[in-house]
Amino acid sequence: MVGRLPAALAGPARLVTSDAAARPRNGGELGKADMHLHTLYSDGTASVKDLLDHVERATDLDVIAVTDHERTDGALRAREIHASGGYSFDLVIGEEITTRRGHVLALFITERIPALRPLAETLERIHAAGGIAVAPHPMAPLTPSVGRRSLLDRHHAADPRHRFDAIELMNPSAAGRVRRAARDRLNAERLRLPALGNSDAHVLEAVGSAWTWFPGVTSEEYRDAVAAGTTQPDGTFWTGRHNLDIYRRQLVAKARHLRHTLRPSGEWR
Repeated sequence: MVGRLPAALAGPARLVTSDAAARPRNGGELGKADMHLHTLYSDGTASVKDLLDHVERATDLDVIAVTDHERTDGALRAREIHASGGYSFDLVIGEEITTRRGHVLALFITERIPALRPLAETLERIHAAGGIAVAPHPMAPLTPSVGRRSLLDRHHAADPRHRFDAIELMNPSAAGRVRRAARDRLNAERLRLPALGNSDAHVLEAVGSAWTWFPGVTSEEYRDAVAAGTTQPDGTFWTGRHNLDIYRRQLVAKARHLRHTLRPSGEWR
């Protein structure tokens, strides 16, 4: 065990010197986490290796999660590369799951949670797997998202296994920008869930454009911060032009995905 996490979930120890053992990569007092990232295993545009290398070279993130749609094999592949790559940030296995009421982020899992199940069942499965359940881009009309009524319904659930653990209040995409004020107000007045920021990045340059501040630098400390409600979302919204460029590049990636599916040519994701 590593803290409260099985070693398989915690990943390898951070490679840091004794002088920097507890210092965030940004040099400040709080760590930074971006826990909503996509790769070529779903609808992202970068390979797993390119994503990890980009986080190491071009960001100051301390913890990330690979959360491809309806699958964990990309995140598990990322864990293999991460374990042997000498990276200075922590990696968490996740999945973005499509439920009958919208998308849900599952963090700290190892096996895929099935899609298109009732929301309460999905939340229960995440918790049974030892994970935490996050509502990503809630109330957004531009992508399948958990709506206000479902958020309140889960908030009042008698069984804690059927409730969310946190809510993504900063998502820099077009989906995250829409209804932001209403989402913030609902959480402040009714839900009072720990607030997170994530980039929902599908291209490398978007990684780290939104993040969560938390006390600490490790994945276990991030999880503790969510449980304690000591997280703080931050980031910058993308421009309309950037959103359109991402959609264009996703179409190119999907065509590449189809080509490699029809004519496999070695590892490319």
